Amino acid sequence: MNTDLLNFLLYFSFSKKDRKKAKEYFNQKSINDLKLIMTLLVKDEEDIIETNIRFHKAMGVDGFIVTSHNSTDKTNEILEKLKQEGIVLDIIYETNPAYDQENFVDRMIKLAKRKYKADWIINADADEFYYSKDLNLKKSILKYKKTNVNVLWVDSNFLFTDNREDFLNCPYFIKKPFLEYEAEMLGIKDKDEYKNYIGSQGCTKVIHKTKGYKKICIGNHYVRMWHNINIETPYITLYHYTIKNYNEQVKKLKRYIESINGIKKGCGVHMIKMIEKYENGTLREDFDNTYSETMRNFLIEQGVISIDKSVSNFLKFMRKK
Repeated sequence: MNTDLLNFLLYFSFSKKDRKKAKEYFNQKSINDLKLIMTLLVKDEEDIIETNIRFHKAMGVDGFIVTSHNSTDKTNEILEKLKQEGIVLDIIYETNPAYDQENFVDRMIKLAKRKYKADWIINADADEFYYSKDLNLKKSILKYKKTNVNVLWVDSNFLFTDNREDFLNCPYFIKKPFLEYEAEMLGIKDKDEYKNYIGSQGCTKVIHKTKGYKKICIGNHYVRMWHNINIETPYITLYHYTIKNYNEQVKKLKRYIESINGIKKGCGVHMIKMIEKYENGTLREDFDNTYSETMRNFLIEQGVISIDKSVSNFLKFMRKK
C-alpha cells in the first residue's frame, strides 16, 4: 500500500492508540518482507564461528550460507549443528587449495539470490561483527527503502587487543586514526610503530542488494552493480576482530601460509609482512610493541582508540534471553 495513503487512512480512521498499533504492524511487515542473507567464508574458526552466526541471527539476518575452506578443526561440526537448527541454510565444503575468495563469495551470493530469494546480502568473515544501532540490521537497511541506494558502505573499527583469551570482551577499538597533520604535530609521522594509527583505516566493506548484482571484489571491499548507487551508512558499525590475541594471530598466519600461493598479486600485503616477521622470529616483539599498555593509553588519550562495549554487551544480552 502507498505510504502516504496509509498515513492518511490511519490519521482519519483510527484512534491514536490504534494508529500506533497499525504503524507497528506495517513496519514489522516491511521487516518480515525483506530477506537478508549473510555469506561467510571461513577456515578453522572454531573459536568464533558459532558466536558470529548467533550474533547476526539475533541482529536480524534471516539465514547463512557458509563456505568452509579446508577446515580441519571443529568448524565443520559446528556448522552442521547450526544447519540442523535451521540457522545455516547451506554449507559448501571447498577443497581447492587456492584461496579464490572472489569466486567463492560470488558463488554464495548467486545461491542466496537464486535459491533463497535474498533481497540484500552481507558478505562477511568470521572475525567481522555487523552491529545495527537499531539492534536489527533489516531495520537499518529499510531506512533506504524509499531511495535508489543499492550498496551500503560500512567502515571497519579494528580491535586493539589487550591479548586476553576472551577477546570478544575486549572493549578497545580504533575509531579515529590520526590525520596526517595530527601525526606530524605529535612528531610521530615517520615512526613505523604508529603506521596502523595514521590516516584512514582503509577497510570499507559493502552490504548490497541482489538486484543488479554483477560481481563482488576481493575482500568484500567493493561490489560491481548495474547502476551502482551507494552511500556510507551511519546506522551500521562493523567491529573487526582481526588481531584477537597473540596465539590466535599465529594460528591465523599459519592458515594464511597454506593458501598464500592462491592469493592474487598485490593482495594481503599486511599479512605477508607479518608472515615474514613470524618466520624471522620478530613477530612476538612486534606484537608486544604494537599492542602495549603504554601505546593503548596514549592512543586513548589522543582519541584514536575508544572504549566500546556494543558487541560484548549485546552478546551478554543474548545469553540472558
